[in-house]
Amino acid sequence: MEYVRKIPLLLGTGAGLLIGLIGLTTGVPNKDNVLNMCVGMVIFYLVGILVRSTVKDTIDKVKAVMRKKEEEKKLAEELERMKEQIKKEDSPGSRIDLAIGDDSILEDDDFEALPIAEFIKRELQ
Repeated sequence: MEYVRKIPLLLGTGAGLLIGLIGLTTGVPNKDNVLNMCVGMVIFYLVGILVRSTVKDTIDKVKAVMRKKEEEKKLAEELERMKEQIKKEDSPGSRIDLAIGDDSILEDDDFEALPIAEFIKRELQ
């Protein structure tokens, strides 16, 4: 990511150097050569900014896709684990029905206190 940040500077500098060398070898006067170098550097710096933003967007999209695939993989594993757990719970003998017969077992209407509690109350008084 460090190289992506330096793309505009590298493109501008490289273009300026290349334009300067070409100007010197062809015999362009120094004043015109420096002007050509400056214009070339500015143009290639702006192109570098566009390239940098495109590369950053592409990298971000790739990372988002990779993250999404990883999350989908985790969800698939979780779903598979839950399916296995459901299979284990649905196997014969995994559930026991404790309430057999009538629901009167759950009702406490005919509860009688032990006679010992009354005996203790009488003795304490």
